[in-house]
Amino acid sequence: MKNIILARKGSALMISMFVTVIILLIAIYLLDKIIPYSRDIKGIENGNIAYYRATTAVNEALLAMSSTTPEYETGANTVTNGSGYVLNVSAMGKILPKAGGWTSEYNRDWNKIGLGNPVQLILPMASVSTIDWTFANIIFRVPDLNKDGTNTDQTLSGTITPIINWILSGSGEVLIASGSQITATQINWATTQIKFNAASIKGGMTLSGTTMDFIPFYNSKCTTVQCTLKLSVINPLTLQVTGETVPYLEYQANFDVLVPLQFATINAEGYAAGFRQNITRYVQQLTTNEAMDFTIFQ
Repeated sequence: MKNIILARKGSALMISMFVTVIILLIAIYLLDKIIPYSRDIKGIENGNIAYYRATTAVNEALLAMSSTTPEYETGANTVTNGSGYVLNVSAMGKILPKAGGWTSEYNRDWNKIGLGNPVQLILPMASVSTIDWTFANIIFRVPDLNKDGTNTDQTLSGTITPIINWILSGSGEVLIASGSQITATQINWATTQIKFNAASIKGGMTLSGTTMDFIPFYNSKCTTVQCTLKLSVINPLTLQVTGETVPYLEYQANFDVLVPLQFATINAEGYAAGFRQNITRYVQQLTTNEAMDFTIFQ
């Protein structure tokens, strides 16, 4: 009888050990599945935190920008022990657009201007950073529509037809191109530098009817305020050979001093426990109301 009881106790012990082993194996299996999942959850959480920090940096940059400081540039680095954000804002340049900061669909290094799509450039105050107008220039060209690597076969009709009008707005006064609009011929060469000290370009007329050249107006009216140079397409863009309508022209502006770019680039990186999220935003700084895109000829 005693042997039977001992045998039963031994069997119960073996069964208990077997069950314990099974439970341990199941627990190990479950932990093997759960722990990586929990790590993934933590990774997702850190990734979200990194994105939130990058977004915070972008919002801080946008908050610092205003219509009175379109050229605002800033930077920040709050990263400590792998957490924080890095912020960089690029809003100024001597070449517009900045390399790769394009609006033209045909070339990443050129911006576009067309009917209903004028361009407005903000010029620095002459008392702070005087532009050398013997150097400053703008190049206009027809886009490479057939993408053959050259623009020489894209010729606008009209030769002396005025295509682009310019308006320089200063302190309490406006100077409008008077017989000095940019013509089709000047655009067709594709490499012609349009300079506002040139005899064919510089002449203008104020709203009061006074004739005045571009540079004297800039020197007298743009000393203590930022002037704006508005460029508008005023005639249809038609190719000479095919009669095809061109959607827009491309342009590059070159200065010897820093001027606000048409688009500011905000680069923000957020960090959290080794995770990084990057956000890039392009913020248009220079805008012109299309409803006001008209020209008065006198």
